[in-house]
Amino acid sequence: MNFERTKRKRSAPNLVPLIDVMFFCLVFFMVFFNISSTPLGMDVELPKAVTGRSQEDVQFEVSVRSDGAFYVNGRMVTGPELRAMVQQRLSTNPDLFVIVKADRRVRYEHVVSALDHIRAVGGHRLGLAVDQSS
Repeated sequence: MNFERTKRKRSAPNLVPLIDVMFFCLVFFMVFFNISSTPLGMDVELPKAVTGRSQEDVQFEVSVRSDGAFYVNGRMVTGPELRAMVQQRLSTNPDLFVIVKADRRVRYEHVVSALDHIRAVGGHRLGLAVDQSS
């Protein structure tokens, strides 16, 4: 009997599934770190005040950026949209307290415009956000 060993061809491992997994991991971490490094609030530099006090029951916040744009919950809104949002919240809670967070570099007329839009629909409990200085 003649027993001969047959040589098996060694094939390279299939790299396609490994590349797919690595690509998926790369995309996942890129998206995850982009979301985790994005701030959740608006980037508004508040003016400093000694007499400010914190409000625990903030119910509605309007941010006014330095370019005069209004933001509610991180979404840019126009004046009529701001009125509609405040009016909708006032219909469910007539004792609504609205905080206006204006950037310290914003023109005064933009702050007054935001206050006018809020007061036009019946929002009379207003506060201006400040950064407490020591």
